[in-house]
Amino acid sequence: MRYFLLHLSTFVPIVAKILLAPWNLKVAWLLYLFFTYVLIEHKQFNGHPVRVFHNLQRQAECCMVVGLCLSQWLPLAPLPFLLLLRGRHVTVDRLQFGFVFFLLYRYDMVQIVLVTLSIMASLQDLDEGLADTPSKWHRACQRRLMFRSVQVLTLMLAYETWYTRSVLLVAFAGLKLVVWLYTIEDMPDKIEAVDGDPVKMLQGKSHRI
Repeated sequence: MRYFLLHLSTFVPIVAKILLAPWNLKVAWLLYLFFTYVLIEHKQFNGHPVRVFHNLQRQAECCMVVGLCLSQWLPLAPLPFLLLLRGRHVTVDRLQFGFVFFLLYRYDMVQIVLVTLSIMASLQDLDEGLADTPSKWHRACQRRLMFRSVQVLTLMLAYETWYTRSVLLVAFAGLKLVVWLYTIEDMPDKIEAVDGDPVKMLQGKSHRI
């Protein structure tokens, strides 16, 4: 449960952005959170395996990146999400996923560093092998959490002022600290790998990170 809550806390500060953002960005962030929620449920639905929703969430994240970039010129941030209607049979691999983050580069040191780290994370985000020991499982969980945290943080802090970035970063780190301090360590006890699961790990139940 600790790792799942750590993963979930990554997206909580987005709620603050939704409250403060212009209407076009509110809609885009809500769409992004919806497709993220679908993946977090980590269940087969309507005959589709988990890997389909993993790909759908990647597509939605690419749309969010394009929407953020587009919003700097026109109030049309939700528009790229219409591409999902035609993207049913399009598989977004890690190279394509990393390439989309190039759109967020600008003359801003913080954004340059975060975008670079996001691209590196997407290139390193390989499907984990089935972890057969607790230590390997913990390492795989921490690796997955680190990569997703960097990518989501990049989206949250993009094009923001230093003050807003500071507030979001404190909330981001504070939530993770609270979860780490007030939850017990996960203790996996058997192997359970869902067919098509993008990250296969040793755990007592199907993981959702």
